[in-house]
Amino acid sequence: MLKKAVPGLDSRSWLLEKFALGSLNYWFAFIADASSALFFLGWEISHRPHQLGSIFGGVVLGYLIWTLTEYVFHRWIYHRKAGIFGEGHRIHHTEAKTLIAMPWAITSVTVFALWHIFSQKWELPYFSAVLSGWLFGFVFYSLVHHSHHHWNVTNTWFRRLKAFHKIHHHFPETNYGVTMRFWDHFFKTVYQKAGSGVKELQADI
Repeated sequence: MLKKAVPGLDSRSWLLEKFALGSLNYWFAFIADASSALFFLGWEISHRPHQLGSIFGGVVLGYLIWTLTEYVFHRWIYHRKAGIFGEGHRIHHTEAKTLIAMPWAITSVTVFALWHIFSQKWELPYFSAVLSGWLFGFVFYSLVHHSHHHWNVTNTWFRRLKAFHKIHHHFPETNYGVTMRFWDHFFKTVYQKAGSGVKELQADI
């Protein structure tokens, strides 16, 4: 099925089929990522119960770092012509409603390894709070992206983001932001061409 949907995939396609495609990994990733974010936040609070303001600042910083991560990954990693991330993202562009996500175990192992090194071993203050904010951003991104392709959200802000993302699916070298448009404006990758095509795409939202 995978090779039929996306001609030319190499032998690595079985990794995508086995670990990235399907509802089990897709929905469990939400649970694992959200649970990890809550754990990191709770750990930070339990170790610094009188520093809630600084912890909140760490969470906000982590979220802001996430917004740039979202742009960087989407533009320079997911849209690479070679590599398994590029292959997986091409599936999404070919069949937008296909449930495909980063294998949950990869994210969990990575963030817990970082937490262990920086928060446990090196005892870096507020790193756990920053990591929780980053993960909350990741979960929010995943929900927003899911809503673009599966839900009919009536909120004006969501509808504008959905229109922005729909243009990306037609013009893949533009509009990389999913939860915000700031970094596209900063890096000048907002779709600029005026014409009926964009108006028609927005009218369909």
